[in-house]
Amino acid sequence: MGWCPKCRNEYVEGITVCPDCNIDLTDELPAEENEMEPAILEHVSHEQIGAQCVLLLQHHGLQTAGLMPVQEDDETYEDGFYVVVASFEREAAAMVYKDFDSLEDMARQYAPENIQEMEKDMSDLQEEEANIMFTELRTESSSVYVKKKDKYTDLKFSGISFIIFSLIGAGLLAANYLEYINMFNTFSSLIMAIVFLIFLCVGITSLLRAKKMKNLVSQEEKVSDEILLWIEENITDEWIHTLVDSEESDENNYFHAHGAMCQRAAEQFPLLNANYIDQLMDERYNEYCENKQEEE
Repeated sequence: MGWCPKCRNEYVEGITVCPDCNIDLTDELPAEENEMEPAILEHVSHEQIGAQCVLLLQHHGLQTAGLMPVQEDDETYEDGFYVVVASFEREAAAMVYKDFDSLEDMARQYAPENIQEMEKDMSDLQEEEANIMFTELRTESSSVYVKKKDKYTDLKFSGISFIIFSLIGAGLLAANYLEYINMFNTFSSLIMAIVFLIFLCVGITSLLRAKKMKNLVSQEEKVSDEILLWIEENITDEWIHTLVDSEESDENNYFHAHGAMCQRAAEQFPLLNANYIDQLMDERYNEYCENKQEEE
């Protein structure tokens, strides 16, 4: 018998390569890795450099990037910080800085004004979130976090759409050049050719990005299932009810309960994106309110 270390499927004797993953089978199934365990990417000597590395990773879509101080029992480094992500995003993080010798090298390559611009954008985003109305907070549209499955679907749709438009445009230009139609003069044809070429490049780029994103979809869904199971077992209606004061307004009760729910989830999953936690707790509180109305 052989086991695939990636999909963890078992195969009969005689099969040495997993047909789905195209990797060699092993005699024993390796221990299953906790997808939420922190994975150390690199050591950085200064907190400021580490913060820039985290910002760059977040800017490229890594939701769990963070800093962790060097542990006392680590004899490799005397001080400094580790740049970490959850295990399920380790490969994606490595792809971000694959063209650099290290994360520090990547951070130094970015001009200071680019770092400041990213910090300003994230600061503006946080300020904008803080000013959203109560009613908007309790809708799915208010959430900043976008699941990787949705990103993959959007990128794939956009890529195919741009490529189709570029091919249609190329067909029109060819028909115009062969004088089957007479829609564009020479100058217009040149401009349209450039536009359709840009469409083709955008489409191909979107499909390549979608291909990379597809590898993370199944991992994110697996982690999401684990989180949802924990929420079902720990963020119960009974526990939420203890956070609600009948003498307070619905708005105050929401903010108080929602904050406590997010804090409890963040303690259980410290590397999870804060916006994702906010979204899950928002949905859970809405579910609690609906259950309460049905009981009444």
